[in-house]
Amino acid sequence: MIDYNFELSETQSNILEKCPEWNELMNVVEFRNVPDVRGAGYEGKVVFYNSRLMRQYPQEVQAYLIAEQLVHIQFAHQLRGKGLEGKIWDAACRAVACEMLVSDGFEPPADMVRYREAKDLGAEEMYEILLEQAVRDEPQPADDPSDEQPMQYEETDVLYMLKNRDDKQQGDLQGAQDREIEDPRLAHAVAGLSDLMEPSLQVDYDWFPADRIRDGILKEQFKAYPVPHAEILLDTSASIDEDLLRAFVMGVKGILREDAVVKVGCFDTEFYGFQEIHSEKDISELELKGAGGTNFDTAVKAFTGDAETKIIFTDGYADMPGTRCDAIWLVYSDTPVNPPGGRVIYVKKPEEIKDHEIDFLIT
Repeated sequence: MIDYNFELSETQSNILEKCPEWNELMNVVEFRNVPDVRGAGYEGKVVFYNSRLMRQYPQEVQAYLIAEQLVHIQFAHQLRGKGLEGKIWDAACRAVACEMLVSDGFEPPADMVRYREAKDLGAEEMYEILLEQAVRDEPQPADDPSDEQPMQYEETDVLYMLKNRDDKQQGDLQGAQDREIEDPRLAHAVAGLSDLMEPSLQVDYDWFPADRIRDGILKEQFKAYPVPHAEILLDTSASIDEDLLRAFVMGVKGILREDAVVKVGCFDTEFYGFQEIHSEKDISELELKGAGGTNFDTAVKAFTGDAETKIIFTDGYADMPGTRCDAIWLVYSDTPVNPPGGRVIYVKKPEEIKDHEIDFLIT
């Protein structure tokens, strides 16, 4: 077998030559070399590849394997497939991605099983075809395991492999966003954030571009898209526990859209800069600075103009800022606050919670 060279940067350049609109997407995707996966795969906003196995393919195919993962990420295939038959959904997404990439000049592996009809279908439509085919062609159990057919080329089952690794990190995988917050007051209040947040920041299975019509069918199409942006400020004065701050960030990250850029900053009487987070591992390693008093003017002036949603987590023990700021304040105390232009969610004690009531005030 010929051993080809593989350089990630060169492969990325080859992809951008064909799809320059992916430049922004590549800036928010993490590329990670994982020795025990077969070829390439993806999980959330991370593209996995095995550099040793990638060298088995020529450069054109290497570009295809990485580009396919970008297709899956851009069109939220992982999110859209929730509740469906996993392997059939994966095959449907691969089929649709393959025809899209071939039409843009990419070269799939020679043993790639192609479905030409996928050229005019969305992933859900292709899924229905493959599901019906699987039901119709379901084989009878073989008496002799040796009678089973060899598996043809299939994109790596990286999702299943990673979930079964002993050294996996919770938060690097899709299910991490469903992790519960142990503090019932905080969990209840975080749930209320979704009613106040900018809609573009929330999980939405229909966010992907789809404005090309062929034969009466609305089609997925490559296109640059805006990346939603949220900024969270944590009051790190001495009165707030670090575990509580991390739990809050984890909860907020879990209700945001998967591709949202989330930046977290700490403040007391000073602002200590933003840190970008992508996973629970990032949250566990979040550097929490500050232990002095609290200055809310410092906080509201720290927000940038890039964020659709601005969130402040505090106990409220300080004078309100003089600067108007359209932020969501989550107050972990009974202290009444009335920020100019802000919206407030009070974290209630467990005995005060009734049904799904969220105590918030718009001023």
